[in-house]
Amino acid sequence: MASHHDHHGDGGHYERQGWEGDSDDEIQCNHEEGVGKVQHEHHMMDDPLFEKKQWTLADWTDFVGRMPASKSRGKPSMKLVQYVGEILPSEPAKILLPLCGKTPDLRWLYERGNEVVGIEGVEKLVSEFFEAHDDLTHTVEDCSFGKLYKTSDNRLKVYVCDVTKVPSDTLGPFDAVFDWGAFTAIHEDNRQKYVDIITGMLKPDYRYFVEVCHDGPSDMTSGPSNVTLRDLKLNFGPNRQLRFLETRDIAKEWGVDALFNSFVIVTASEKK
Repeated sequence: MASHHDHHGDGGHYERQGWEGDSDDEIQCNHEEGVGKVQHEHHMMDDPLFEKKQWTLADWTDFVGRMPASKSRGKPSMKLVQYVGEILPSEPAKILLPLCGKTPDLRWLYERGNEVVGIEGVEKLVSEFFEAHDDLTHTVEDCSFGKLYKTSDNRLKVYVCDVTKVPSDTLGPFDAVFDWGAFTAIHEDNRQKYVDIITGMLKPDYRYFVEVCHDGPSDMTSGPSNVTLRDLKLNFGPNRQLRFLETRDIAKEWGVDALFNSFVIVTASEKK
């Protein structure tokens, strides 16, 4: 399955995620709502594609291409609204949304005066975002590692490219990252590279928000990709501190014996 930000990228393998419906109210994936919500909203669940644990960019492009086009603007992630003060202690700031799809979070953060940058692998989603937000004057241009959609004031940019091939010295430095399931969407073989690239774009006093499903069955086939908290800590490394804002038990919603959904702020460890 896919996830709220429609997680994709060129060339690499990506884990399936719990895809949320593209309703007027919510474009994001809310993993707390469970498998019943996903199955109800997606008639394509019986597609053979969903039997694959790892999806390539071609798989994502195929899936998204068969989804009906929508100009719904949707609403921002509830947790972004709730925790924006933790993610961005001061605004305006420069924030990155990796594997952003067409999330309304881009516009919401932009409207608050921030400089907002998204990265997405499937161009159709980026195109649909700007079609839905047709009051945003924008241009489209090629860049050395993909394509760039940007507003006329240069405060909102979305790069269409492989997130694992972005030059770290090109887009930053960022004050913050809003990573809604992107970390777990990346195949485990590429996660360390992903973390290294994204964290290489950050200012010293950054805030990295990550939404993560964790400690569920390793062979789970009908739910979001999940990791162990140990792996999360090891990928971000000993010089970074994880602060848990909230953890929810979502095992019942997904029909498994154990599965948790956490919202975490990653920062540089304080020097002693």
